[in-house]
Amino acid sequence: MRMPVHPPAATPDLPLTGSDFSEIIRNSFDGIFVADGEGRTLLVNPGCERNYDFRAEDVVGRLVAELEADGLIRPVIAPRVIATGQRVTAIQRTHTGKTILATGTPLFDEEGRVRRVIINSRDTTELDQLQAELSRIRHDLARAETEVAQLRLEGLPPDGPIFHGDATRRIADLLRRVSASDATVLLTGESGVGKEVFARLVHRESPRANAAFIKINCGALPRDLIESELFGYEAGAFTGAHKNGKPGMLELANHGTLFLDEIGELPLDMQVKLLHVLQDRTVARLGATRPMPLDIRIVAATNRDLARAVEASAFRADLFYRLNVVPVVVPPLRERRGDILPLVRQALSGFNAQYRTQKRFSHAAALVLVAYDWPGNIRELRNLVERMVVTSPGAVIEAEELGIVVAPPAPEGAETPPGERLGGEGPSLDEQVRRFETALIESALQRFSTTRAAARHLGVSQSTIVRKLKAKTETRR
Repeated sequence: MRMPVHPPAATPDLPLTGSDFSEIIRNSFDGIFVADGEGRTLLVNPGCERNYDFRAEDVVGRLVAELEADGLIRPVIAPRVIATGQRVTAIQRTHTGKTILATGTPLFDEEGRVRRVIINSRDTTELDQLQAELSRIRHDLARAETEVAQLRLEGLPPDGPIFHGDATRRIADLLRRVSASDATVLLTGESGVGKEVFARLVHRESPRANAAFIKINCGALPRDLIESELFGYEAGAFTGAHKNGKPGMLELANHGTLFLDEIGELPLDMQVKLLHVLQDRTVARLGATRPMPLDIRIVAATNRDLARAVEASAFRADLFYRLNVVPVVVPPLRERRGDILPLVRQALSGFNAQYRTQKRFSHAAALVLVAYDWPGNIRELRNLVERMVVTSPGAVIEAEELGIVVAPPAPEGAETPPGERLGGEGPSLDEQVRRFETALIESALQRFSTTRAAARHLGVSQSTIVRKLKAKTETRR
């Protein structure tokens, strides 16, 4: 037979003895410091010794004011507790550099005078270090969020840059060599040529690749917010400022790469401030009393002729020379036709995945895309590919659906008759495509001499070039 299990009987409350109080004080993790009504030290427990890095026998009997005078504690709070008769809390610094949170509480005699001051203390040095680490993590998170937001907004191609043509390969090779240094790079070229792709190449190939890549679009920043966006601000710097302040884009780029896009649009007054940042390598938030060191790599880009802007007093000469250390001209797409079809294929792959389609361009459509001059460059190309993916009724996108007109390459000094323009009046579309295709192949062979090089330039196989040339020869016979 199992006996019932009863809970143990409660232990009766026992009064604490003097030795109990002594043991409690001695084993308290927090520091306990007791002074009399004159501010003279009466008791220091081991927790207090640990916090302030002194021995009890060295301070008991001494006035707390002497401890401050000797630099052991600053500030002491017992005199303030005695003078005010109120509880006082303060942050103290010790002679070893610790940060101590101390609270002093008065005990009164029958006449209302302070007879004892009990000071509880706790070492917050580790907490301060954790808060500093938290602040750093928040800073890194803000920087990462900025980069992610930029990538999402820009809709960058998913499979990396395209350097298929000779011109872009030469630029990429140059920038890879330059990336090993911290030399400032100035990218110039028409809007939409992909200057940011080259800026990211500089960052990716540099020793700063694991740090932030921060883009500042100098033409898109509102004039009344441009300074606070670039430099950040301290709490209370102006009406409406965030209570915790905010790091600027320059600060977020620290130890990484700063990409100054559309630098030619930066107002003159901000050009001066940016010049000082680049010269001094320091940045100060609005409302800050001292600057912080800044370690950044600068890459700038513009579609303007900055040399002419300097002549017209629209851009500061000293800033121009500061930026124009390694000038790189990114050619327009019409001068790098070898990149066109790879860019089309890349964009097509991305948009097919986005819209869950399986569209492709016909051979004739591909020829038209290669021949088109693309005044809007890569941005126009991607927009056209997206439009074709969402509007084309069939799986194959034909040349006539593109809605663009191109002229086939003509011999030097010759003019192409209006009736011979692709999409114009005259021969049928098939005949125009055939003639254009032949002219394009002949032009590529004149430029590159070999069928292999011509095929690479046109983005087709060598066998395709050979077959087209054979068909042309047989037609002439």
